[in-house]
Amino acid sequence: MGIWKMRQILKKIRTNLKRNQIGAVALEYALLAPLFVAFTYGSLEIGRILMVYSALEGAVTESTRISITGNIPAGYTTVEDYIKEYVENSIRDVGVSTGVTISMKVYDSFSSIGDEEPYTDTNGNLTYDIGECYTDINSNAGWDADMGSSGAGGEENVMVMDISVDLPYMMHGVISAFSQSETINLSTTTAVRNEPYGGVAWEPSSNVICS
Repeated sequence: MGIWKMRQILKKIRTNLKRNQIGAVALEYALLAPLFVAFTYGSLEIGRILMVYSALEGAVTESTRISITGNIPAGYTTVEDYIKEYVENSIRDVGVSTGVTISMKVYDSFSSIGDEEPYTDTNGNLTYDIGECYTDINSNAGWDADMGSSGAGGEENVMVMDISVDLPYMMHGVISAFSQSETINLSTTTAVRNEPYGGVAWEPSSNVICS
């Protein structure tokens, strides 16, 4: 077979290959399908996160109103109990029933939020050491770096609420390939002063402990 004949055969094969479209659609779909699925699930994931966060913000807004007014339905012992149940129900309405943490602390003023309980720095190292005298502001019989007392407080007290949700990813199997965490943390914090609605106000303790 001559060289010219061989070239003709190769040319014919190339022409036939160019005209043959069998399997082209399947190949294109195989290349684009993973990107389409990832985009779709990613959009759903973002939408779900925004939905839960919106519910979280709404729960906090209503919870602060409850704390400020001290107005709770009959059957609840404390404002704190009602707020916790309200928040949990609000988050449950968007499909989240686990991983919810609710914290409420009460202070006598905004300026004391996050402050440590006062103590006598005997050795001058600017750090509380066991045995040094301290004022047990929150009456829990232990020195605390945050003097806030647990609860929603009473009239004219300042209440700080922290709500945190560890939301599992829908695509946790895929996310785990890029991150060790299978959840995303959503949290919000607010601080309000309760109105003088006639309840019993929380008062900081002046008890000094030296042990």
